[in-house]
Amino acid sequence: MGKREPKPEPQVEQVQYDGFNIRPAPQKQRGTFVTAGYIYMTDEAGETREHFFIRADTHADFDSACQHAIFKAKQIINESGERIFDKS
Repeated sequence: MGKREPKPEPQVEQVQYDGFNIRPAPQKQRGTFVTAGYIYMTDEAGETREHFFIRADTHADFDSACQHAIFKAKQIINESGERIFDKS
């Protein structure tokens, strides 16, 4: 028997919300998934601006982590709008 290759996580669909795009990107950690994702948009100059977020919330499965990442991203957008791209 050979080495077992890690199983890649399924591709996720991006979600559009209030002029932003959200792409969940849960991080596998000790058998659970941590809430994480990307928020991005194309500005007036045609450049893509991106913000990565990660939270301490953990989930037993990938799909739950994706759903929660979308929820958290919407919260971030509602609270900060385009200011999220000004933070480093």
